[in-house]
Amino acid sequence: MTQPSYLSRFRLAAVFFFLALAVKCPGQGLIAPVQGYLSVEPFELRKEFVMRFDTIAERIGASDIATVDASNREELEQKIGDWLDGKCPVTVDGSPVSMERDRVHFVRTDPEKGLVVEDRESVPASEALVGAVFATALEGPPDEVRVTWEIFPADGSEAVVEAGARGQRAARKLTPENPELVWKGEMGLAVPELVRLPPAPQAKRVILGGWWTIGALLVVALAILGFAFTRRGWRCVGALAVSAVVAVVAIGQVFPLLTRPIQMPAEEADEICYALLRNIYHAFDYRRESDIYDVLAKSADGDLLTQIYLEVQRSLQVESQGGARVRVTDLDLRECELSGAPTKDAFFVNCEWVAVGTVTHWGHTHDRVNRYKAKMTIGPRDGEWRLIGLELVNEERI
Repeated sequence: MTQPSYLSRFRLAAVFFFLALAVKCPGQGLIAPVQGYLSVEPFELRKEFVMRFDTIAERIGASDIATVDASNREELEQKIGDWLDGKCPVTVDGSPVSMERDRVHFVRTDPEKGLVVEDRESVPASEALVGAVFATALEGPPDEVRVTWEIFPADGSEAVVEAGARGQRAARKLTPENPELVWKGEMGLAVPELVRLPPAPQAKRVILGGWWTIGALLVVALAILGFAFTRRGWRCVGALAVSAVVAVVAIGQVFPLLTRPIQMPAEEADEICYALLRNIYHAFDYRRESDIYDVLAKSADGDLLTQIYLEVQRSLQVESQGGARVRVTDLDLRECELSGAPTKDAFFVNCEWVAVGTVTHWGHTHDRVNRYKAKMTIGPRDGEWRLIGLELVNEERI
């Protein structure tokens, strides 16, 4: 079995335990007027800013703003994003990288989630906080990431910048005189990989002995007729025989034998479903949409790709964190029941699974656990199992 069910359940229990503890933990406060974060993942690098608005207001031409509210919030977020574009250059393994703007929001502290998108109608400018995220895709885990910090409080005091991956993070105080921070991946990063699936049956055209029996009788009949009605004798019989054989083969190709329904043991169905689901979530470890689709195509049929992309993307985005994406780290297939009679092209299952993931942004990491129920249709495509039908029945956060 591919599914590590007992290990998954142990991990889930641990997640719930730490989530319970997290509720009692105090919220993260802003420890400096300017904070920065470099978040390193196997296929994505993020540069994040958290700043007091009054620290940067004059620099974006907004020193006269007394209150941030619905009338000016969107315009201010756009100005801040424009001002941050290109600042604090980053190199990866010695090469400069261009980072695109992912999101800019006014934010507030939350006792459980660290920082969330500001939801108050009006906030005094002196209390307002700004969070911004810039990101770039990586081809794989980097050995070294280097940033030259350029944003400091107006009085030239220090900025606190944290860099690293989960479990490998370290913070430093940077100043205009000492603005560089270097992160080295000395411990390495675990790279998610596709789960191997059992082989799927190849579609074959089969011509049974029955075809040849029919063909042989046809040849004999034509031979008798040919010998009876022509003076050319056996030469004509031979020609007719060859023509008949060709006709039989052609008929066999045009009307191939209908194969038997797929024979699917319950244990193998469980293994296939787990691997397909795990590989679908793995696709979203990538940042580039083209990379996501390329990996999805290894698990889902072409007609289903867009539906799966949109549904999974929606389920993994955390709106209260401005659209930050959950990275699924563990999956527990709770139920996988064969449903209905299989056909020669597919089998059908009702599945329930739990996806455990983490979301990291603005220096805070927390876990997210969702449970799903779905009806799935799975069939062979080019010798590989693919998800060819999906109906999501229920989705809930637990």
